[in-house]
This record gives sequence, C-alpha cells and structure tokens, in this order.
Amino acid sequence: MKRVLLLFTLLTACHEDPPPLDDMGTVPPWQLTDQTGKPLGSAALAGKPYIANFLFTSCPTSCPPLARATTQLQALLRAWQPKTGAPLVRIVSISVDPETDTPQRLTEWAKDYSQDPRLWSLVTGPYEAMETLVVGGFMQPLLRKDRQPGEAPPQTPTPIDTAHSLRFVLVDGRGHIRGLYEKDAAALAKLDADVHALAEAKHD
Repeated sequence: MKRVLLLFTLLTACHEDPPPLDDMGTVPPWQLTDQTGKPLGSAALAGKPYIANFLFTSCPTSCPPLARATTQLQALLRAWQPKTGAPLVRIVSISVDPETDTPQRLTEWAKDYSQDPRLWSLVTGPYEAMETLVVGGFMQPLLRKDRQPGEAPPQTPTPIDTAHSLRFVLVDGRGHIRGLYEKDAAALAKLDADVHALAEAKHD
C-alpha cells in the first residue's frame, strides 16, 4: 500500500504546473526602427509575448556569444511556431549603438547569425529613446565611460567597453516583464519553456 501511495505521489508531482512567473513591472510604450527600416514597438508586439536583448554590431567581445545564443533560442522557438501566419512569439534585439547600427548595417550583421526575420527583429533608433527604453523600461544597465549621467545624448559610436546587459528579458502580451535569463543552454531551455507557456495562456 505504501508503494502505491508513493507511486501516486510521484506521478502527481510530475504533472504539477510549474511555479508562476514573476511580474517585474511594465515596459512603457516604445517604438524604434527595425532592420527593414519599418517602425517596430510595443503596439505591434502587443497581445503576444516577446523576448528582448541588447547588443551592438561592432562589439567584439560579449556580443558575438550573445548573438549565437540568440540563434540557438531562435531554433528552439521555431520548433513550435505555426507553419503559416504570424509567429506566436518574437525576439527583438535592441542596438545600444544607434550611431553605427543603421537598419542596413543590422541587416548585414544578422546574416552571420542566420536571422529569421519572421521570428527575430533587430531595432535601432535615437540614442536617448533607446537609453530610456533599456534603462527605464527594461530596467537593464547601460554604462558608457565617455558619458556622465545627465549629459546630452552622445553623437559618437558606442565604445567597445560599454557595460550593457547580456540577459534576455521575457515580456508577456500585456507588456509585463516576466523573467530575466542568461545565455547558457539551460537558461535558454527554461526561457523557451516559459515563453511557450505564456503564448498558450489565454490571458497573456
């Protein structure tokens, strides 16, 4: 009898729902320009979850591994997307070097990482709008040694030693931040599972 109860307990535990995701606040409305030159922002993404990260094309150190991780994430997401019509989730990479990263440059750079435009967009825009979004909206760090807080937006390329977030930020269909994820394989698998759950949830 004890063995039967133990087996029942184990089977029940295996079917328990995962713990609910945190709610870390709301990303304010935003709009930048994607790699095709078209506007992309919160209005276009509303109603479905999306995943944001932050990089720049001239970064030689931390950004290439992050971009490769984004390619891996793209492959995970593609496995459960509908074959036709709009995808259930999007990846949005936000450039922290808008002085360099024009839509054309982003398009060329993305070719090295097998970007699927249906799933993965890259966006750029005015520095001040980008900085406000990254720091105040997604609540991620962006620190330049050539600029002090409160100074006017820089008109020069982002230095390669700029400190910026290397995390993926999961945002639900209502614009709420639901998780932060590293770029290792285990974290990407967890992110894939979490965004899949959000995509299937009617209220998100």
